[in-house]
Amino acid sequence: MPTSLRRAPQAHPEDSLPGVVTRTFTTTGDLDYWASVRHAESAARVAEELATLVRTGRAAVAREPLAHAVELLLSTLDHADDASGALDNLLNRLLATHAEACRQALPDPVDLADWLVTVQFDTGRWCPVDIWAYGPALGPGGLDHYRAAVRRRWAADPGDLSARDAVERLARWERDTTTLIEVIGGDLKHAAQYGRLARALADIGDPVAARSWAERGLAAHPDDPPGAGLHDFLSRTPL
Repeated sequence: MPTSLRRAPQAHPEDSLPGVVTRTFTTTGDLDYWASVRHAESAARVAEELATLVRTGRAAVAREPLAHAVELLLSTLDHADDASGALDNLLNRLLATHAEACRQALPDPVDLADWLVTVQFDTGRWCPVDIWAYGPALGPGGLDHYRAAVRRRWAADPGDLSARDAVERLARWERDTTTLIEVIGGDLKHAAQYGRLARALADIGDPVAARSWAERGLAAHPDDPPGAGLHDFLSRTPL
């Protein structure tokens, strides 16, 4: 049949979407490699239906089902062989679509901040969130609430990599030089820490501070061991 005559996939009624998401994204038991791939393919069809709603001005309808889909998929990833990356790719698509839905149909900013903290820290699996995508929906009040929450997590356990990542992502987005120095530099025992800090400061548009920390790194580690790249960084970063 010619492509133009094929029937478009039937969309679910909007009021049925919460149930559709629950049925589609809920799994039981362990998923092996191929079961994970099949689940990703099946769930992707519903994810695309939700994305279509967002693209066509019905973000308010899709926002909560998207959030629930993220939560269920994180639960599935805890017991799935996702060596193909299919489930992880689907998770990233859902998060990007959910962020767009939140920008179009603003939720309560504190509720959104709490949800972001939950999916990053309380689902049993590390789920990095691109805070820049959610920042416009959070607004000043939501960002303050989110910042306080992730910093509390990091203060309670400085070795928690998920908390450190959340603090660093927020600092990068807010161009917060002081926090970047704190979270990336840390104890500055190793040359690589200086190199990573210098590159992060350059990324947020602070080349003066970036060069300063690279120079400090070279003073402390004149051999510039592999992985630090301090000489190379200074040669590529103008005064």
